[in-house]
Amino acid sequence: MKRDYYEVLGLQKGASTDDIKKAYRKLAVKWHPDKWQQASEAEKKKAEENFKELAEAYDVLSDDQKRARYDQFGHNAPGGFGANAGAGDFGGFGADFDPMDIFNTFFGGGGGRGRGGRTYTYTNFGGGNPFEGFGFGGSGFGRRSTKGADRRITLKLTLQEIAKGVTKKGKIQGEEISIPLPAGVREGQQFKLAGKGYPSQYQGGEPGDLLVNIEEIPDKELMRDQNDLVYNLLLSFTTATLGGPVEVPTLEGRARLTIKPGTQSGSMLRLKGKGLPSTEGYGRGDLIINVLVYVPENLSANEKQIIEQLRDSENLKPTEEKRESLFAKIKYLFTRQ
Repeated sequence: MKRDYYEVLGLQKGASTDDIKKAYRKLAVKWHPDKWQQASEAEKKKAEENFKELAEAYDVLSDDQKRARYDQFGHNAPGGFGANAGAGDFGGFGADFDPMDIFNTFFGGGGGRGRGGRTYTYTNFGGGNPFEGFGFGGSGFGRRSTKGADRRITLKLTLQEIAKGVTKKGKIQGEEISIPLPAGVREGQQFKLAGKGYPSQYQGGEPGDLLVNIEEIPDKELMRDQNDLVYNLLLSFTTATLGGPVEVPTLEGRARLTIKPGTQSGSMLRLKGKGLPSTEGYGRGDLIINVLVYVPENLSANEKQIIEQLRDSENLKPTEEKRESLFAKIKYLFTRQ
């Protein structure tokens, strides 16, 4: 539902011509699309809508004949005032209506404009910059973009896909497209496919871009740390004490390792080159195996008896040297970038 034109300008019915001009000048500066170039797509769209709505309101209320008819009939006046109206007594706002025409007329803007391609250049506003102090840098607005809006999608990738690189295929607006992604991409990275966004709303304008955001699917066993992968290996008390074979997951499948006797909880084993590749092509990360020793919570009477016999063994008691060594390893885990 279209808003009341007086409301759009922040005025009451009966406002003077000067009040209308002042209101338009203030709001035109606020909502001019060039001032929102660094904003989000939603904010850009909102600014354009407000700018066009403002131009419609000013065009009607600044013209005595149009204003009189609007005051009498509102938006239902013969010929209408909306963007879909025909060219009736009030000129209407059809396909050729451009809010920049009103803006340029009001401020005396110079430069050229092409109606067909909707490309506008503003380099001189009748000498000096009438927007100085309003947040617009330089002596003009520069070139207004006729490009279509960007389209954004998110692609979810497994660690295996990230390790090798992958080409994802899909359909955008009915067009089959391929999205090649290099090995080693990260969560939050963004890739651009030029010209695969939304079509331009202006005749002759080029389409926007397709912005692809990367999201990693968490792996059940491996955690990512930059280009390294981390696996928490839970050892039984006996394997940690006596040593023995274990299996750990890698991106290529299971790998078999031999645990040394006396391996401590907090120890870290490293498999070189078993991590993820760098997107810059500088080698691969490592697979870091973080050793955790499981201490049983429930023991049978026989198990308790066996362990009790070892309680007073000096060889099983931790020393200060061992404590400091284990603390250093744990501290490393918390301070690692």
